[in-house]
Amino acid sequence: MAQATIRVGEVTVTAVSDGILKSSLDCILGLAPDECARLAGCAYDAPVWLPVYAYLFDLPGRRILVDAGSGTKMQPTLGALPNALRAIGAPPESIDTILLTHLHPDHANGLIDADGRANFPNAELILHQQESRFYLERDANDGDNERVRRTLVASKQATAPYRGRIRTVADGEALPGVSAHLQPGHTPGHTCWLLQSGNDQLLIWGDIVHLPSVQVPRPDAALVFDVDPALSPQSRAKVFDWVARERIPVAGAHMPAPGFATIARQGGGFAYAAGP
Repeated sequence: MAQATIRVGEVTVTAVSDGILKSSLDCILGLAPDECARLAGCAYDAPVWLPVYAYLFDLPGRRILVDAGSGTKMQPTLGALPNALRAIGAPPESIDTILLTHLHPDHANGLIDADGRANFPNAELILHQQESRFYLERDANDGDNERVRRTLVASKQATAPYRGRIRTVADGEALPGVSAHLQPGHTPGHTCWLLQSGNDQLLIWGDIVHLPSVQVPRPDAALVFDVDPALSPQSRAKVFDWVARERIPVAGAHMPAPGFATIARQGGGFAYAAGP
């Protein structure tokens, strides 16, 4: 899959494909099946293929990656990120920093190879302290569903080779020109990363949206993958309002190609347009 590149001030940003994730419309909560199918433009029982992107910030003397892909154990159509980085001249060992939007497997399992070794041997991991507390700093309890329990195990395995190279942050600047913005619901520490360079900005919003055709016209549509499906639509609505008001381009792991978009107000809701 071709990699799209844009400029944000002095920073080159590339959407790097990890492959495609097979999903389905029955993961959507709060909408009737016929409404889901109408918005998605496909039969309700048809497979839905979601892109999986990571984002490379290429600065003089420094390379930053947002999210790490899915690894090789989820689906056979995933796990392409390491070779995709090599193909654009940014091999995994050249990555200095990985900013994690959250620790779900399709964003964090790619931290390690099939043998559990670090795919990014020279990288520091940065994630929100809320995400670390929920997935890395505790054991499962009676209130955790099976999906959360699996992620607790997987996230500890994926980050194990990076112990001593993990930094947690609160909201605010984490690196020069890059700030963390907690938008919880999908996970407790789900984080949007705002890149600012000169007069330009770009928001990498993680999983604020999985299916733009459905969740942009219906921000209230939650997913079975949301740890808090009542809170995630609230965060989505806040982010939509923010980026539309301030005209901030956005990027997200599951956006259609090219992996960049804009959100604008339209009537009483919002409209999505692919491209920066």
